[in-house]
Amino acid sequence: MMTGLTNAVRTALLGAAICLSAVATAAEKSSTTEGQVCRSMGGLGNYNYAKDGRSGVAAMAGDIAGGVGFRQVGDFVERDNGILEGRFEHMFVTLDGSTIRTEDKSWAIPVEGTDYLAGGAAYTVVEATGTYEGFTGTFHSWGTFSPKKGKAVLRYEGQICRKDAP
Repeated sequence: MMTGLTNAVRTALLGAAICLSAVATAAEKSSTTEGQVCRSMGGLGNYNYAKDGRSGVAAMAGDIAGGVGFRQVGDFVERDNGILEGRFEHMFVTLDGSTIRTEDKSWAIPVEGTDYLAGGAAYTVVEATGTYEGFTGTFHSWGTFSPKKGKAVLRYEGQICRKDAP
């Protein structure tokens, strides 16, 4: 579990997020549907891996503008169809200090002749604070990444919801 981010890591995440969000920002969107308040989860993540190729940080733009720390849990498993499957954990920190912790199922397909993978993930919210307190659900991403080169660019989309206050 990713807990106890150091102040230096939080500062780095927020600094990177402020720079990226100055270039690309999106208005927060929410809606109320059948006793629920739902929030849009659309935007972009610009990821940088640590030297281990299994963890790192990213600047996030869009509906969850801020930063994120991530780590791979276990190893990728290659399925019979050539698709790699793995698990990750993410801790998103928004510009207002709210957090979203997720446990994720990821998939990837190697791009022949390159160090790149095309893939995506399903991020399931397991804990949230601040403006995301009480929100649950799963949102998704897709994009390209290269742990060997230490870079990834992913598009995320979907929504998460919480019960509407009576």
